[in-house]
Amino acid sequence: MNQQDVQQWIQYGPEPELVRKAEEFGRQLKQGKLTTSQIRQVFSKLKGIEAKGFLERRVDFIMLKPLLAYAASRQKTTGLQDLKRTVSWAIDEVVLAQDDNEALARFKNFCRFFEAVLAYHKAAGGK
Repeated sequence: MNQQDVQQWIQYGPEPELVRKAEEFGRQLKQGKLTTSQIRQVFSKLKGIEAKGFLERRVDFIMLKPLLAYAASRQKTTGLQDLKRTVSWAIDEVVLAQDDNEALARFKNFCRFFEAVLAYHKAAGGK
C-alpha cells in the first residue's frame, strides 16, 4: 500500500479497492518475514487503547510509532520495516484530525485497517 491508499482508508474508511490492497499488503508482510507475534504485539496495544477509549489514550496511540521504530531497528526484516512505515502513515493521518469527532472516526478506520492487515497476513500463512 502506498501513502495515499493509507490516507484514503483512514480518512474515509474501507472501500473494496483498498481492502484488495490490504490483502496484497498482508501477503507482502508475510513474504517479508513479519511474524504473527510481531504484528500481534502492536495489535494487543491497539485493542487496549480501543477498550479504554481513544480520546483518553491518544498519547498511547501516538506512542505506537516509537514502539514500531524500536522493533524495526532490532530486527531488520523487510516485513517489519514495511509495517512500521505504513502504520506510521496511518497514525499520522489519525493525528491530523481537526477535532475529537473526526479523530475518533479516523481511529476507528485505523483499527479496521490494522485488523484487515493482520487478517490477511495470517491468511497468507503468517506465523
